Amino acid sequence: MSQYTMIIADDEEIERKALRLLIQKEFPEIEIVALVANGTDLVAQAQKWRPDIAIVDVNMPGINGIDAIDLLCARGVGTRFIINTAYDEFEYVQRALALKIDAYILKPEKRDVTIATIRKLCRQIDEERSSNRSQKQIQELFVRIQPVMESEIMYSLFIGEPAGGSFDTYCEMHAVRFEAGAVAALVPVVGGAGGLRSQDKAVLRAALDAAFGDSCFYLGSVTESNICLLLFVPARPEPEQRRWIADVLRVAVDKLNHSLHLPLRAGVGGIYSRFDQMGRSYQESLLSLVGTQGDGVVFYRREQQEEIGRARSEAELLVSLAREGNLQRIGYELNELAPSLRQDAGKGIALWTAVQELLDRPAGENASLRAQLGRTAEALERPDADGAALLREGFYRVSALLAEGGSDSDETYVQQALRYIEEHYASEISLDTVAGQIGISPFYLSRLFKSEQGETFVECLTRVRMAAAVRLAKETRLSIREIAERTGYSNPTYFCRVFKKHTGSTIGDLREQARKKRF
Repeated sequence: MSQYTMIIADDEEIERKALRLLIQKEFPEIEIVALVANGTDLVAQAQKWRPDIAIVDVNMPGINGIDAIDLLCARGVGTRFIINTAYDEFEYVQRALALKIDAYILKPEKRDVTIATIRKLCRQIDEERSSNRSQKQIQELFVRIQPVMESEIMYSLFIGEPAGGSFDTYCEMHAVRFEAGAVAALVPVVGGAGGLRSQDKAVLRAALDAAFGDSCFYLGSVTESNICLLLFVPARPEPEQRRWIADVLRVAVDKLNHSLHLPLRAGVGGIYSRFDQMGRSYQESLLSLVGTQGDGVVFYRREQQEEIGRARSEAELLVSLAREGNLQRIGYELNELAPSLRQDAGKGIALWTAVQELLDRPAGENASLRAQLGRTAEALERPDADGAALLREGFYRVSALLAEGGSDSDETYVQQALRYIEEHYASEISLDTVAGQIGISPFYLSRLFKSEQGETFVECLTRVRMAAAVRLAKETRLSIREIAERTGYSNPTYFCRVFKKHTGSTIGDLREQARKKRF
């Protein structure tokens, strides 16, 4: 199979045949796809075949060689051109240089000079192809790891411990600068059919990219209850920033509604200039939706903090009573709250949201409890919901499920996750993958890793993979590509970067050190 393709353009038949014989003898890897005698045919054949190389005579009838090359360059044909002419005139040389011609040879040229010129172009083509393959592999890797990195960064905001290092790496990968940002929470409109649970995550992610298009840069996380977005906001006066966010979100929400039949409303947190402030913006984006109905874009108001504080205090009392099994007192407290719940359905939703946060750990240990929390949350969002009655039934059922207790395994969730990572680190795994395997939410698992391990999930996975890579480097003669593949990295270049950053050495340095210790 040929490695390169070529067109020979010359109005002299003897010259065309002589070049063809030279190429066939000296370059079996080159396939000559066309021989042409004028500039018009050169343009037509070059557009058809898109050859790697074209040897072009300047003085041809009709369109001359220089004009033909000029036209092909304007049409985006990426061929490398060698001018082959007996006309050693400055005008031609000058125009050829302006067109960035790859080589220039004169008739009659020495055979070895022509061969060396063609061979040099072949090497350049090889280097370009290698670079393109490497760039494509890196791009494919970025596409695969982007959702994992986004989830890791967004979960760090959810638990109030922003992963600044991961965020800086993400910005560097995408060559984007963070000047200001705000978090937006998109939730289904109350009464909207299907909601987020019925949506395929991959389809939803594609729809998000299409909806936002080129309007802004963002990081996103999709859960069963909301779409959480970290928007990169231009550095402008705050009133202009708010108008910009509102315009971007209104257009995007409208597109999502039309493409997925998914009516959404958006709550927006405060706009801040530092990434470590985005956790606060996330909390504010959720608070902004408390007590609101219908679609549209709602910005956070400072007085909403007092409302959510009251809801959390009430939730803490009711959860305590549910743990004790004190159903009578729960009924009494809910009767006291009934008038305000009837006046503002959002207060019931805020109260139950606080309950879900307080029962996050038991929900992870008890699938029935987790399901009940979700059912009550969905019921409270119905337009005709009787908040007091639904909350009473929800607390009674939660109390019973809490009394049944916990987990089917003696292992903690982090221990289960660590065991899964140790067994599957060579595969493409993510926080979502591991959380799904052990039956808890990615948000909760991310929080546990940070609190119990003192590191993020990605940091833990990288540590395990690098330990395996060091072991393979010292104990085997596997190639770098093979070590990369056996430790979960499909791209050796990216693997080498991570290895050097993590260990401070290259594979070669590590092996040399190990060899010296043995002798």
